[in-house]
Amino acid sequence: MSNNILLKSTSKRTFVKGLSALLGASTVAHLTAGNALASAMSFQQKTGVQARKLFTKQQFNVLSAVCSTIIPETDTPSAAQLNVHGFVDHQLVTCHQKTEQVNALAIIDVINAKAKQLHTAEFYQLTAIQKVQILESIESGAMSFTEKHQQQFSDLKALIVFGYFTTEVGATEVLAYQAVPGGFKGSVPYDSVGKTYGSLAYY
Repeated sequence: MSNNILLKSTSKRTFVKGLSALLGASTVAHLTAGNALASAMSFQQKTGVQARKLFTKQQFNVLSAVCSTIIPETDTPSAAQLNVHGFVDHQLVTCHQKTEQVNALAIIDVINAKAKQLHTAEFYQLTAIQKVQILESIESGAMSFTEKHQQQFSDLKALIVFGYFTTEVGATEVLAYQAVPGGFKGSVPYDSVGKTYGSLAYY
């Protein structure tokens, strides 16, 4: 994706503000610190399949399934279809500390281990409902998932969302930002708004 495409639709400042509405300012500050945003844009400009640098093939398959579960295909492509799992691999190696890399690998292994325990199958082989149940259980602390697992998954999920919205589709077709404060207009039909922020029905 050309930087010009993104910058024409949303300035860097507007993009960061918009993402902050989804993830929180402190999370976005961490994800975009240093050269992280430039690295993200550089990755998105490249075409074709890029080699894995951190995850094993099996872990990469699990990560892909996690991506498509967090942001599934609707009227826009899923996170996996936009190679967000490749982005996560790239970004962790390029911009994140060793501890964060280890945590990402660990939670992927934990997710897959839970899939095998419950369904005797790899996570990416499960049904959509089964995948959602496991990921929701991590966030709620059910199924013996710990606070550490919750934090590891929260960090990974934030990176996935960040990766999705640095793609051309995410930045131009999904992400919309309206400055606040702004004017108030009452009784505006929702279908006239077009886009808004929220959880985007993740899972």
